Amino acid sequence: MAEKAADKEKIAEAGPIVVERQKSEKKERRNRLKDVQESESNVLKAVSRVSGALDTGVNAYIDARDKSVAKKGDEAFADILPNLAKGMQAAIEAIAPLPTDLVNAFYPTRARDLVGDGVRTVGSVLNLNSDSDDDDDK
Repeated sequence: MAEKAADKEKIAEAGPIVVERQKSEKKERRNRLKDVQESESNVLKAVSRVSGALDTGVNAYIDARDKSVAKKGDEAFADILPNLAKGMQAAIEAIAPLPTDLVNAFYPTRARDLVGDGVRTVGSVLNLNSDSDDDDDK
């Protein structure tokens, strides 16, 4: 018993036991829906552009019609086609970037990267084959 008491005293005098450990690295947060979210954002941008273009075109038509009414009074109806053309022109100018928005929506960055990797791989394989053909001819 005396030995056990002596061991307990030695442990008490030694102080606390400190266990050091390395912190684990933070796990990278995975965002599996990133491509879907990017596409959805681009679709919303395209829809917003279309609605903005319609608003711009209608406002341009209304402005042109009001000028015709102020200038010609009741005869302003004769200017309906030129006024519609002005409205359509404004709408077309506002909607011009729409094809790029649609491509971005349905062909996201990750898909572009995959296609680019595939093209590089095919190119390197074709290049290797052409080099081996050149060696056979010599």
